[in-house]
Amino acid sequence: MIEIRNADVVRSGLRLFQDFNWQINDGEHWVITGPNGSGKTVLLEMLAGMTHLPKGEIRYDFISGDSWDERHAERKRKIHHIPTHALQAFLNNNPNLFYQQRYYTMAADDVITVRQILGEGVERLSSLPMPANLSIAHLLDVDVTRLSNGQLKKVLFHKSLIREIPRVLLLDYPFEGLDPGSRKDLCELIDFMANAYDIQMILVDHYHQLPTVINRRLVLEDFSIRQKETITAQPFDDLQPKPTVTREIAAESEPVIAITDLKIQYGEKVILEHFHWQVNKGERWALVGRNGAGKTTLFSMIFADHPLAYTQNIFLFGRRRGSGESIWDIKRRIAYLGPELINYLAPKTIAASGRDYIQNIHRKAEAQTLNALIDYFEAGSFIDKPVRFLSSGQLQMLLMISTFLTEKELILLDEPFQFLDLDQRARVTTYLQAHLHPETTLILITHDEQDIADWTSHTLRL
Repeated sequence: MIEIRNADVVRSGLRLFQDFNWQINDGEHWVITGPNGSGKTVLLEMLAGMTHLPKGEIRYDFISGDSWDERHAERKRKIHHIPTHALQAFLNNNPNLFYQQRYYTMAADDVITVRQILGEGVERLSSLPMPANLSIAHLLDVDVTRLSNGQLKKVLFHKSLIREIPRVLLLDYPFEGLDPGSRKDLCELIDFMANAYDIQMILVDHYHQLPTVINRRLVLEDFSIRQKETITAQPFDDLQPKPTVTREIAAESEPVIAITDLKIQYGEKVILEHFHWQVNKGERWALVGRNGAGKTTLFSMIFADHPLAYTQNIFLFGRRRGSGESIWDIKRRIAYLGPELINYLAPKTIAASGRDYIQNIHRKAEAQTLNALIDYFEAGSFIDKPVRFLSSGQLQMLLMISTFLTEKELILLDEPFQFLDLDQRARVTTYLQAHLHPETTLILITHDEQDIADWTSHTLRL
């Protein structure tokens, strides 16, 4: 049993949780949900012992050390925490890694592999009874920057097991950025770990389908408990991809992107081959496919981050890549938002407020336009807080506001709804439907079929 008694949490003089009480009984596996900024991640950090409590206490009936040092060491062994932006931990520990490095083979020597992440524990992998479809043996020599979202999360789960079987596993937004197949695999892995190793699961999520072992829900609002309830998670249905949507291209259409016979290959692995695609002015596209299918790589080709773009038949705004334009000539016409920005942004190191952060990027933007976006997305409650204290959902909204602040001819959104609660998702969807200029071209990477139905008119499935 875990019991939080009358706990306070204070950060930078701001009181978050106050006189907070919560009891987690044996056999209970919880999902924590609630609006962005309601305290979900802070609560996980509290359970992991990562947050100082100026008042109150947390009692664990499975921790019994005599001294503080003994109890602290035992808690670290028995409670494992996998954070939201797990890749940041590897990036922060290796200063040689840089943004979009996975596309540069010449810098591969600086990138750590899965085997190196696991360390000495890699020898214990074979001793873990694990279903073949949940194994990571085939990933051991893969660079960490080449892992898909789903693969990285599997690696982190295995790392937790080989270090020491935990008593409790804390998972912060484990399903964000995963395609339906990868979410199903991860649910099966969580169920297997909970049942095979008697691990108590506590995870944060908004609306995804949950592992069947999850049987309790805690709803937070403004750092207080709004609701506690017993739930029954349903198993995944068989996942059948919908057919690709194809449409005839009108002869008079003005192409913004024209790609002919594209090939992307790393070593012996071919990501895309004989790929052709045309996107015309004002079109709204959904780009879908399993993790690792090449969606984000395709964005990097368009946004001038991928070095191979200069060797391919790629035309942007009627001009072939590599014909004399600078990288900034391209980027000034394109807005891009994607999870890789957060991985390399290191938000926990940014002391500036959200407003100052945006204004430093967009020095010529009008304050009136920024304030209108802040009001529209109801960001006034957090925009003037230091970036390092923002929740994952608030950080995503901050970057969303920055993306929409200046008008661009082409907008690339790579899984923009990650970490957003349902109200914020609805606001973003409405904005995309009603507030963009009719000639603005928009491409969205998504794993949600509802996003496609809501506002896209074309679908490309990789």
